Amino acid sequence: MKIGILKEKKRDERRVALRPEHVALLIDTGHHVWVEQGAGQAVGYSDDAYVKSGAQVCIAEEVYDKSKLLLKVKCPLEQEYKYLSDKHLLFTYLHFDENIQPANIKQIVATGVTGIAYEWVENNGVFPLLQPMSELTGAVVARKAMSFLIESKGVLGGRYRANWPASTAMVIGVGHVGANAISVLFRNEYKLLVVDKHPETVKKRLEEYANVNNWANSNSQIIKFDESNINQSITRLRECLSKTDIVICAAVRRTTLPKEQCEFIISREDLRLMEPKSVICDATACTRDFIETCVATEGIDETYVEEGMIHYNCDHAPSVVAKTATDLLTDATFPYIKLLAEEGFENSILKSSELAKAVMCFRKHLTHQHSAEKKHLEYIPLSNLL
Repeated sequence: MKIGILKEKKRDERRVALRPEHVALLIDTGHHVWVEQGAGQAVGYSDDAYVKSGAQVCIAEEVYDKSKLLLKVKCPLEQEYKYLSDKHLLFTYLHFDENIQPANIKQIVATGVTGIAYEWVENNGVFPLLQPMSELTGAVVARKAMSFLIESKGVLGGRYRANWPASTAMVIGVGHVGANAISVLFRNEYKLLVVDKHPETVKKRLEEYANVNNWANSNSQIIKFDESNINQSITRLRECLSKTDIVICAAVRRTTLPKEQCEFIISREDLRLMEPKSVICDATACTRDFIETCVATEGIDETYVEEGMIHYNCDHAPSVVAKTATDLLTDATFPYIKLLAEEGFENSILKSSELAKAVMCFRKHLTHQHSAEKKHLEYIPLSNLL
Protein backbone atom coordinates (compact mmCIF):
# COMPACT_ATOMS: atom_id res chain seq x y z
CA MET A 1 0.00 0.00 0.00
CA LYS A 2 1.15 3.53 -0.77
CA ILE A 3 0.43 5.56 2.35
CA GLY A 4 0.53 9.34 2.85
CA ILE A 5 0.72 11.23 6.15
CA LEU A 6 -0.43 14.82 5.82
CA LYS A 7 0.36 17.84 7.95
CA GLU A 8 -2.71 19.39 9.54
CA LYS A 9 -3.73 22.74 8.07
CA LYS A 10 -6.38 23.62 10.63
CA ARG A 11 -5.45 26.45 12.96
CA ASP A 12 -3.70 25.21 16.11
CA GLU A 13 -4.09 21.56 15.15
CA ARG A 14 -0.73 20.07 16.15
CA ARG A 15 -1.45 16.34 16.18
CA VAL A 16 -0.10 13.97 13.53
CA ALA A 17 -1.81 10.88 12.16
CA LEU A 18 1.03 8.38 12.58
CA ARG A 19 4.23 8.13 14.62
CA PRO A 20 7.63 7.20 13.17
CA GLU A 21 7.66 3.87 15.02
CA HIS A 22 4.41 2.89 13.31
CA VAL A 23 5.78 4.00 9.95
CA ALA A 24 8.74 1.67 10.47
CA LEU A 25 6.40 -1.25 11.15
CA LEU A 26 4.49 -0.57 7.92
CA ILE A 27 7.63 -0.26 5.86
CA ASP A 28 9.05 -3.47 7.38
CA THR A 29 6.01 -5.31 6.02
CA GLY A 30 6.47 -3.97 2.48
CA HIS A 31 4.40 -0.80 2.37
CA HIS A 32 5.54 2.63 1.16
CA VAL A 33 5.06 5.84 3.18
CA TRP A 34 5.29 9.50 2.21
CA VAL A 35 5.19 12.15 4.93
CA GLU A 36 4.49 15.83 4.39
CA GLN A 37 7.28 18.10 5.59
CA GLY A 38 6.83 19.15 9.21
CA ALA A 39 3.84 16.87 9.80
CA GLY A 40 5.01 15.73 13.24
CA GLN A 41 7.26 18.60 14.22
CA ALA A 42 4.82 20.18 16.70
CA VAL A 43 4.74 17.00 18.80
CA GLY A 44 8.44 16.24 18.63
CA TYR A 45 8.50 13.86 15.66
CA SER A 46 11.03 15.42 13.28
CA ASP A 47 11.29 14.87 9.55
CA ASP A 48 14.58 13.08 10.24
CA ALA A 49 12.76 10.65 12.53
CA TYR A 50 10.38 9.74 9.71
CA VAL A 51 13.27 9.38 7.26
CA LYS A 52 15.06 7.07 9.69
CA SER A 53 11.87 5.00 9.91
CA GLY A 54 12.04 4.51 6.14
CA ALA A 55 9.55 7.12 4.92
CA GLN A 56 10.08 9.73 2.24
CA VAL A 57 9.51 13.32 3.37
CA CYS A 58 8.12 15.65 0.70
CA ILE A 59 5.69 18.47 -0.04
CA ALA A 60 1.93 18.02 0.25
CA GLU A 61 1.29 17.77 -3.47
CA GLU A 62 3.66 14.82 -3.75
CA VAL A 63 2.00 13.05 -0.81
CA TYR A 64 -1.37 13.29 -2.56
CA ASP A 65 0.13 12.28 -5.90
CA LYS A 66 2.00 9.22 -4.62
CA SER A 67 -0.44 7.88 -2.02
CA LYS A 68 -3.55 5.72 -2.09
CA LEU A 69 -4.27 5.67 1.66
CA LEU A 70 -4.28 9.19 3.13
CA LEU A 71 -3.96 9.65 6.89
CA LYS A 72 -4.96 12.83 8.69
CA VAL A 73 -6.35 13.87 12.06
CA LYS A 74 -8.98 16.45 11.05
CA CYS A 75 -11.35 16.76 8.11
CA PRO A 76 -9.71 18.41 5.07
CA LEU A 77 -10.20 22.15 4.74
CA GLU A 78 -11.56 23.73 1.58
CA GLN A 79 -8.09 24.49 0.23
CA GLU A 80 -7.30 20.77 0.42
CA TYR A 81 -10.32 19.52 -1.53
CA LYS A 82 -8.62 20.06 -4.90
CA TYR A 83 -6.03 17.41 -4.06
CA LEU A 84 -8.55 14.68 -3.30
CA SER A 85 -9.60 12.23 -6.00
CA ASP A 86 -11.31 8.89 -6.56
CA LYS A 87 -7.97 7.09 -6.18
CA HIS A 88 -7.74 8.12 -2.53
CA LEU A 89 -8.88 6.32 0.61
CA LEU A 90 -9.03 8.92 3.40
CA PHE A 91 -8.94 7.87 7.06
CA THR A 92 -9.45 10.73 9.53
CA TYR A 93 -11.99 12.48 11.76
CA LEU A 94 -14.62 13.72 9.30
CA HIS A 95 -17.50 14.80 11.58
CA PHE A 96 -19.97 15.12 8.72
CA ASP A 97 -22.74 15.08 11.33
CA GLU A 98 -21.39 18.08 13.24
CA ASN A 99 -20.40 21.64 12.28
CA ILE A 100 -19.29 21.06 8.68
CA GLN A 101 -21.74 22.68 6.27
CA PRO A 102 -23.76 20.51 3.86
CA ALA A 103 -22.19 22.32 0.89
CA ASN A 104 -18.73 21.30 2.09
CA ILE A 105 -19.83 17.70 2.55
CA LYS A 106 -21.08 17.71 -1.04
CA GLN A 107 -17.75 19.07 -2.26
CA ILE A 108 -15.77 16.38 -0.47
CA VAL A 109 -18.10 13.62 -1.69
CA ALA A 110 -17.90 14.96 -5.26
CA THR A 111 -14.13 14.46 -5.37
CA GLY A 112 -14.76 10.72 -5.40
CA VAL A 113 -12.62 10.12 -2.33
CA THR A 114 -13.54 7.13 -0.17
CA GLY A 115 -13.85 8.52 3.36
CA ILE A 116 -13.70 6.54 6.60
CA ALA A 117 -14.32 8.53 9.78
CA TYR A 118 -12.39 7.76 12.95
CA GLU A 119 -15.32 8.84 15.09
CA TRP A 120 -17.73 6.26 13.65
CA VAL A 121 -15.52 3.19 14.04
CA GLU A 122 -17.66 1.23 16.49
CA ASN A 123 -17.44 -2.11 18.27
CA ASN A 124 -20.46 -3.19 20.32
CA GLY A 125 -21.34 0.35 21.34
CA VAL A 126 -17.73 1.37 22.01
CA PHE A 127 -16.05 3.97 19.78
CA PRO A 128 -12.34 3.15 20.22
CA LEU A 129 -10.99 6.02 18.12
CA LEU A 130 -13.27 8.60 19.68
CA GLN A 131 -13.07 7.55 23.32
CA PRO A 132 -9.45 8.54 24.13
CA MET A 133 -9.94 11.98 22.57
CA SER A 134 -13.22 12.41 24.45
CA GLU A 135 -11.45 11.64 27.70
CA LEU A 136 -8.75 14.20 26.91
CA THR A 137 -11.34 16.77 25.86
CA GLY A 138 -13.10 16.58 29.22
CA ALA A 139 -9.86 16.89 31.17
CA VAL A 140 -8.51 19.73 29.01
CA VAL A 141 -11.73 21.77 28.96
CA ALA A 142 -12.11 21.53 32.74
CA ARG A 143 -8.54 22.73 33.27
CA LYS A 144 -9.04 25.55 30.79
CA ALA A 145 -12.29 26.58 32.47
CA MET A 146 -10.61 26.71 35.87
CA SER A 147 -7.79 28.82 34.42
CA PHE A 148 -10.22 31.25 32.79
CA LEU A 149 -12.13 31.57 36.06
CA ILE A 150 -8.92 32.48 37.85
CA GLU A 151 -8.14 35.12 35.23
CA SER A 152 -11.65 36.55 34.99
CA LYS A 153 -12.86 36.50 38.60
CA GLY A 154 -9.57 36.31 40.45
CA VAL A 155 -10.68 33.31 42.50
CA LEU A 156 -8.83 30.02 42.89
CA GLY A 157 -12.03 28.04 42.70
CA GLY A 158 -11.46 24.96 44.82
CA ARG A 159 -11.78 24.65 48.58
CA TYR A 160 -8.09 24.62 49.41
CA ARG A 161 -8.71 25.54 53.05
CA ALA A 162 -11.61 24.46 55.25
CA ASN A 163 -12.99 27.97 55.57
CA TRP A 164 -12.63 28.90 51.89
CA PRO A 165 -15.82 28.95 49.79
CA ALA A 166 -15.55 26.63 46.81
CA SER A 167 -16.66 27.72 43.35
CA THR A 168 -19.47 25.77 41.69
CA ALA A 169 -19.28 24.02 38.34
CA MET A 170 -22.19 22.55 36.39
CA VAL A 171 -21.42 19.66 34.04
CA ILE A 172 -24.16 18.59 31.63
CA GLY A 173 -23.85 14.98 30.46
CA VAL A 174 -21.75 12.17 31.96
CA GLY A 175 -20.25 10.40 28.98
CA HIS A 176 -16.49 10.14 28.56
CA VAL A 177 -16.14 13.91 28.09
CA GLY A 178 -18.30 14.87 31.05
CA ALA A 179 -16.93 12.22 33.40
CA ASN A 180 -13.35 13.35 32.84
CA ALA A 181 -14.31 17.00 33.28
CA ILE A 182 -15.99 16.06 36.56
CA SER A 183 -12.89 14.14 37.62
CA VAL A 184 -10.70 17.22 37.24
CA LEU A 185 -13.15 19.54 38.99
CA PHE A 186 -13.82 17.03 41.77
CA ARG A 187 -10.13 16.57 42.49
CA ASN A 188 -9.78 20.36 42.64
CA GLU A 189 -12.47 20.60 45.33
CA TYR A 190 -15.17 22.33 43.30
CA LYS A 191 -18.82 22.07 44.23
CA LEU A 192 -20.47 20.13 41.44
CA LEU A 193 -23.89 20.19 39.85
CA VAL A 194 -24.11 17.18 37.56
CA VAL A 195 -26.94 17.11 35.02
CA ASP A 196 -27.82 13.82 33.34
CA LYS A 197 -30.76 11.86 31.96
CA HIS A 198 -29.96 8.81 34.04
CA PRO A 199 -28.87 9.87 37.54
CA GLU A 200 -29.09 6.29 38.79
CA THR A 201 -26.03 5.29 36.70
CA VAL A 202 -23.89 8.43 37.15
CA LYS A 203 -21.79 6.92 39.94
CA LYS A 204 -21.05 3.81 37.89
CA ARG A 205 -20.06 5.84 34.82
CA LEU A 206 -17.79 8.12 36.84
CA GLU A 207 -16.01 5.07 38.23
CA GLU A 208 -15.75 3.41 34.82
CA TYR A 209 -14.91 6.42 32.63
CA ALA A 210 -12.80 8.57 34.95
CA ASN A 211 -11.80 6.55 38.01
CA VAL A 212 -13.83 8.73 40.40
CA ASN A 213 -14.45 6.28 43.23
CA ASN A 214 -15.56 8.35 46.24
CA TRP A 215 -18.34 10.30 44.59
CA ALA A 216 -20.76 9.62 47.45
CA ASN A 217 -18.59 11.65 49.82
CA SER A 218 -18.28 14.66 47.56
CA ASN A 219 -20.02 18.00 47.98
CA SER A 220 -22.06 17.49 44.83
CA GLN A 221 -25.59 17.27 43.54
CA ILE A 222 -27.08 15.27 40.68
CA ILE A 223 -29.91 16.90 38.74
CA LYS A 224 -32.05 14.70 36.51
CA PHE A 225 -32.77 16.02 33.04
CA ASP A 226 -36.13 14.45 32.30
CA GLU A 227 -36.79 14.39 28.55
CA SER A 228 -40.45 13.64 29.23
CA ASN A 229 -40.72 16.97 31.09
CA ILE A 230 -38.30 19.26 29.30
CA ASN A 231 -39.64 22.56 30.60
CA GLN A 232 -39.43 21.46 34.21
CA SER A 233 -35.87 20.20 33.66
CA ILE A 234 -34.76 23.46 32.09
CA THR A 235 -36.40 25.43 34.89
CA ARG A 236 -34.43 23.37 37.43
CA LEU A 237 -31.17 24.17 35.63
CA ARG A 238 -32.09 27.83 35.41
CA GLU A 239 -32.63 27.96 39.18
CA CYS A 240 -29.03 26.81 39.69
CA LEU A 241 -27.31 29.24 37.32
CA SER A 242 -27.12 32.19 39.71
CA LYS A 243 -24.75 30.20 41.94
CA THR A 244 -22.76 28.59 39.13
CA ASP A 245 -19.28 29.84 38.16
CA ILE A 246 -18.50 27.34 35.37
CA VAL A 247 -20.86 25.57 32.96
CA ILE A 248 -19.46 22.72 30.85
CA CYS A 249 -21.82 21.15 28.33
CA ALA A 250 -20.63 17.64 27.51
CA ALA A 251 -23.95 16.33 26.20
CA VAL A 252 -24.53 15.18 22.65
CA ARG A 253 -27.96 15.72 21.13
CA ARG A 254 -29.75 12.46 20.45
CA THR A 255 -32.82 11.79 18.33
CA THR A 256 -34.85 11.60 21.55
CA LEU A 257 -34.33 15.34 22.07
CA PRO A 258 -34.80 17.03 18.67
CA LYS A 259 -34.23 20.73 18.20
CA GLU A 260 -37.95 21.27 17.62
CA GLN A 261 -38.72 20.04 21.14
CA CYS A 262 -35.78 21.61 22.94
CA GLU A 263 -34.00 24.36 21.05
CA PHE A 264 -31.59 25.15 23.90
CA ILE A 265 -30.93 23.85 27.38
CA ILE A 266 -29.37 27.21 28.30
CA SER A 267 -30.57 30.25 26.37
CA ARG A 268 -28.99 33.67 26.02
CA GLU A 269 -31.52 35.00 28.50
CA ASP A 270 -30.58 32.30 31.00
CA LEU A 271 -26.95 33.43 31.00
CA ARG A 272 -28.04 36.79 32.38
CA LEU A 273 -28.87 35.01 35.62
CA MET A 274 -25.20 34.20 36.16
CA GLU A 275 -22.54 36.34 37.75
CA PRO A 276 -20.56 38.38 35.21
CA LYS A 277 -17.24 36.85 34.16
CA SER A 278 -18.42 33.31 34.75
CA VAL A 279 -17.17 30.67 32.30
CA ILE A 280 -19.24 28.82 29.68
CA CYS A 281 -17.80 25.89 27.72
CA ASP A 282 -19.38 23.60 25.16
CA ALA A 283 -16.89 20.72 25.21
CA THR A 284 -18.64 19.11 22.23
CA ALA A 285 -18.00 22.31 20.21
CA CYS A 286 -21.41 22.03 18.55
CA THR A 287 -22.40 25.50 17.40
CA ARG A 288 -25.56 26.90 19.04
CA ASP A 289 -26.77 23.43 19.92
CA PHE A 290 -27.61 23.07 23.62
CA ILE A 291 -26.24 26.50 24.63
CA GLU A 292 -27.46 29.39 22.50
CA THR A 293 -24.32 31.53 22.76
CA CYS A 294 -21.75 28.77 22.16
CA VAL A 295 -20.03 28.83 18.77
CA ALA A 296 -17.21 26.44 17.88
CA THR A 297 -13.78 28.07 17.58
CA GLU A 298 -10.43 26.85 16.26
CA GLY A 299 -7.89 28.56 18.53
CA ILE A 300 -6.83 26.32 21.41
CA ASP A 301 -6.64 29.38 23.68
CA GLU A 302 -9.40 31.38 21.97
CA THR A 303 -12.21 32.83 24.08
CA TYR A 304 -14.93 35.39 23.46
CA VAL A 305 -17.38 37.28 25.67
CA GLU A 306 -21.15 37.22 25.27
CA GLU A 307 -23.64 38.40 27.90
CA GLY A 308 -20.64 39.15 30.09
CA MET A 309 -19.57 35.49 30.17
CA ILE A 310 -16.24 34.03 29.09
CA HIS A 311 -16.90 31.41 26.39
CA TYR A 312 -14.50 28.61 25.43
CA ASN A 313 -15.61 26.19 22.70
CA CYS A 314 -12.49 24.85 20.98
CA ASP A 315 -13.42 22.18 18.46
CA HIS A 316 -10.13 20.29 18.82
CA ALA A 317 -9.31 20.60 22.50
CA PRO A 318 -7.02 17.50 22.56
CA SER A 319 -4.54 19.53 20.49
CA VAL A 320 -3.84 21.52 23.67
CA VAL A 321 -1.95 18.39 24.78
CA ALA A 322 -0.94 17.36 21.29
CA LYS A 323 1.85 14.94 22.19
CA THR A 324 -0.33 12.95 24.59
CA ALA A 325 -3.24 13.11 22.13
CA THR A 326 -1.10 11.93 19.21
CA ASP A 327 0.28 8.99 21.15
CA LEU A 328 -3.16 7.89 22.37
CA LEU A 329 -4.82 8.38 18.98
CA THR A 330 -2.19 6.60 16.90
CA ASP A 331 -2.10 3.65 19.28
CA ALA A 332 -5.85 3.32 18.69
CA THR A 333 -5.84 3.89 14.90
CA PHE A 334 -2.80 1.81 13.96
CA PRO A 335 -4.49 -1.64 13.96
CA TYR A 336 -7.09 -0.28 11.51
CA ILE A 337 -4.44 1.44 9.39
CA LYS A 338 -2.50 -1.82 9.27
CA LEU A 339 -5.63 -3.69 8.15
CA LEU A 340 -6.39 -1.12 5.43
CA ALA A 341 -2.78 -1.26 4.22
CA GLU A 342 -2.71 -5.04 4.04
CA GLU A 343 -6.20 -5.72 2.72
CA GLY A 344 -7.29 -2.60 0.84
CA PHE A 345 -10.68 -0.97 1.24
CA GLU A 346 -13.23 -3.60 0.22
CA ASN A 347 -11.55 -6.56 1.93
CA SER A 348 -11.02 -4.49 5.08
CA ILE A 349 -14.66 -3.55 5.47
CA LEU A 350 -15.70 -7.14 4.77
CA LYS A 351 -13.38 -8.31 7.55
CA SER A 352 -14.13 -5.45 9.94
CA SER A 353 -17.71 -4.39 10.58
CA GLU A 354 -16.18 -1.68 12.79
CA LEU A 355 -14.64 -0.01 9.75
CA ALA A 356 -17.69 -0.65 7.57
CA LYS A 357 -19.87 1.35 9.96
CA ALA A 358 -17.50 4.31 9.60
CA VAL A 359 -17.57 4.68 5.80
CA MET A 360 -18.95 8.13 5.08
CA CYS A 361 -18.61 8.40 1.31
CA PHE A 362 -17.81 6.09 -1.60
CA ARG A 363 -17.98 6.46 -5.39
CA LYS A 364 -19.22 10.05 -5.15
CA HIS A 365 -22.11 9.18 -2.85
CA LEU A 366 -22.71 9.97 0.80
CA THR A 367 -23.17 6.61 2.49
CA HIS A 368 -23.73 7.49 6.16
CA GLN A 369 -27.39 7.58 7.10
CA HIS A 370 -27.11 9.54 10.36
CA SER A 371 -25.05 12.33 8.81
CA ALA A 372 -27.30 12.49 5.76
CA GLU A 373 -30.46 12.77 7.84
CA LYS A 374 -28.97 15.37 10.17
CA LYS A 375 -27.79 17.52 7.24
CA HIS A 376 -30.86 16.83 5.06
CA LEU A 377 -28.78 15.25 2.32
CA GLU A 378 -29.40 12.24 0.12
CA TYR A 379 -27.40 9.09 0.71
CA ILE A 380 -27.02 5.59 -0.68
CA PRO A 381 -26.23 2.68 1.67
CA LEU A 382 -22.69 1.40 1.20
CA SER A 383 -23.97 -2.13 0.54
CA ASN A 384 -25.75 -0.85 -2.59
CA LEU A 385 -22.47 0.45 -4.05
CA LEU A 386 -20.16 -2.49 -3.43
